[in-house]
Amino acid sequence: MKEQSSQIEVGADNILALTPTPTKPKAARIELGPRFKIKSFTNSSGSVSWRVDGYKRDGSRVRQNFAEEKKAQTAQLALETEYLQGQVKTEIKATRLTDKQISLAESAFIRLGTEREDEITLAIEHWIKTGRQAPVESQRLDEAVKQFNQWLDTSDFRDRTKQNLRNRINVFVNSVPNLLVSDITPDTIYGYLEKRSVAKASKDNDRRALSRFFVYCMERPRKWIVTNPARKEKRERRTNGNTPAILSLADCKSILGAAEKHRRGRLAPYVAVCLFGGLRPFEAARLRLEQINIKDGEIRIEAEQTKTKTGRVVTMGPTLKAWLEAYEGKPIYPANWRKDFDLIKAAAGYGNPKRLPKFLTKGGKTWKDWPDDVLRDTALSHFFRNSGSYGLTAEWAGNSEAIIKAHYQGRVGTEDTNKFYALLPKKGGRK
Repeated sequence: MKEQSSQIEVGADNILALTPTPTKPKAARIELGPRFKIKSFTNSSGSVSWRVDGYKRDGSRVRQNFAEEKKAQTAQLALETEYLQGQVKTEIKATRLTDKQISLAESAFIRLGTEREDEITLAIEHWIKTGRQAPVESQRLDEAVKQFNQWLDTSDFRDRTKQNLRNRINVFVNSVPNLLVSDITPDTIYGYLEKRSVAKASKDNDRRALSRFFVYCMERPRKWIVTNPARKEKRERRTNGNTPAILSLADCKSILGAAEKHRRGRLAPYVAVCLFGGLRPFEAARLRLEQINIKDGEIRIEAEQTKTKTGRVVTMGPTLKAWLEAYEGKPIYPANWRKDFDLIKAAAGYGNPKRLPKFLTKGGKTWKDWPDDVLRDTALSHFFRNSGSYGLTAEWAGNSEAIIKAHYQGRVGTEDTNKFYALLPKKGGRK
């Protein structure tokens, strides 16, 4: 009985040994191109080099340059081997995506191409940022402008503003092809403005008018475009190597004297609120007389009138108060301001000779360019010297303390600041 039992056990072992182990069916192998490619390029010296370009398994990019093609091929082979050594044995990977989502993802990557597959996240971010809205079929420029002018007729804009928009947009329409509005890019706007033989300020006004037109094109129910091609690009913050310009004491005296003499002080209040109140040019242009409280020595600026969209109260010093008392009741930003201000700047040697009367430009005089915000920058420099406080200057000017510290401290001396605040009006001012 023992021998029979032993034979049965041996037989069982033989049966188990002969039973084939089930194997998984092999997935179809997809042949892919090399992950690391070799590209040749010409150096500035004229010599040819070879670059190995691709991505490792961890996502890091490899860009190696070689003087010889053989060395590049050797590096390519080493990188391909390193990548394949980390290849998993199976092509089946866990995912939460549905079959439809996988199909859509594959379609998106195919359209992007392997060299630009990283851009898919940028595309998604842009889509989310623009409100997940694709523009409808766009109108041609001529038809879009026609509809814009009809809308403009029923808008609440002032007649002067309507005419300004029409004139500037018509010049643009007559200067570019009748493109689809959706095909107009920031480069189109830039190229148009560069060809305009006008002053920098006029180009900026052109851009503003076009921006308003494109905002109309973006709004419902039109939605012909998603982004505004005429939108102003963000300005880089000033660095220590790009400090603001300020006027000399002599220039301040010349400009104030010219402001008093020209048309009975027509622009004296404007120059005063900028030079002694530190208002930005567009803040002064939007300032109304009822916002000036001479009795309490304050100027109230509303949020919609400021660059930072934050209202502030500007405290008048004795000098600014004297100027506003002397010319009380005169508008801050009267009609034909541009021509009048050109003549006032010319008294200190600043201006564009193309805009000045011929009698001023005779003799080949050299005219200086008028720096942006120079009246405000001069005001802040003297205010800080007089107060010695970052916080007070920042609050007074509507800036940050960091900006004050970086650009306005130490720009003027105490003696010049005392003389600056002694520049009083001859009409009704203290002698």
